[in-house]
This record gives sequence, structure tokens and C-alpha cells, in this order.
Amino acid sequence: MECASAAVPWHQCRAAFLYNEGFKKLIMPLKYGDQQKSLVFLSYFMHRCAKDLIVQTDIIIPVPLHKKRLRHRQYNQSALLAWQIGKISKTSVLPMGLLRVKETMVLGHYNKQERQYLLKNAFIAYPKYLNKIKNKRILLIDDVMTTGSTLAECTSVLLEAGVAQVDLLVAAKVV
Repeated sequence: MECASAAVPWHQCRAAFLYNEGFKKLIMPLKYGDQQKSLVFLSYFMHRCAKDLIVQTDIIIPVPLHKKRLRHRQYNQSALLAWQIGKISKTSVLPMGLLRVKETMVLGHYNKQERQYLLKNAFIAYPKYLNKIKNKRILLIDDVMTTGSTLAECTSVLLEAGVAQVDLLVAAKVV
């Protein structure tokens, strides 16, 4: 499913599922419960809905967590999805292509404008990998797209770092 939206910095976006109560039961244990049972299932359907984007992708990059949140959760669910999709498609994954340098609160209760404000300057392209991503087509992976603010900020950072194009692939989109 396309993630059409007005005035976005990315080229194309795909979502494998719509975010609803059923999907919430699937993603929440992965996101917050240290349960990775749904990982293969989700990555399979994400790959399936975006094969045409993936074959044009040079590098897959997951949306990063801040180091404190990563320490608390023990893993980044978007990175796990990226690794699985990279494995299925035989596409390079750069888990540290982006860094989250600003700790933000959990964004679930904020509207789009508040999220945009909170996320400003929250991400950087990892300086060590700038030459690796320059002029490349990037597939940015995340678990859930709510307002698109996180993905827009990440995309803008990647474009400023010199990538040729950013496409998005998310497990689910809120409608």
C-alpha cells in the first residue's frame, strides 16, 4: 500500500499493513515486550509489498533509537526488520547510517506539529559512513508510520548528507 501524503521529502513509501487493533497486538510485543515472534512474518510481508523498491535500493537503513531507549529495550525493532529484509533481498544493511543524537519523549501523544518540533535536530547521518551513502538510493525502514514526522526528519538528514534518493518501507501506517 502506498503512503501518499502532501509535500514529503521522500520519493516513495510503502506500508505492508494498516495500523489497527489487530496489528497493534502484533507489533507491541516486538516493540515493547522483548518478543520477536512476529519479526519474520512482518519482514516477509514488508518485503513482498515493496519488492520493486528494494531491487532499486543500494542500502537499507533503519530508523534509529536513542542510545538510552536502545539500552532499555535491548534492541531496535526497526533494525531487526531491516536485517531480515536485507537477508531476504540480499541487500546491504547499514544499521548505523543514522544516529539519534537527541533523546525525545515517546511521541505517541503528540500531534504532527509537536512531533516535528521535538524531532528537529534529533538525527544525524553517521559521519563515518557519509562516503558509503553519498549518491546512493536508500530504503529507510520503520515499524509504524503515524504522522510521518520521524521519517520526514530522517529523510531530510539523509538527503542533506548527499544520498540520491530515499524510499520508505514501514510495517504499518496509521490512517
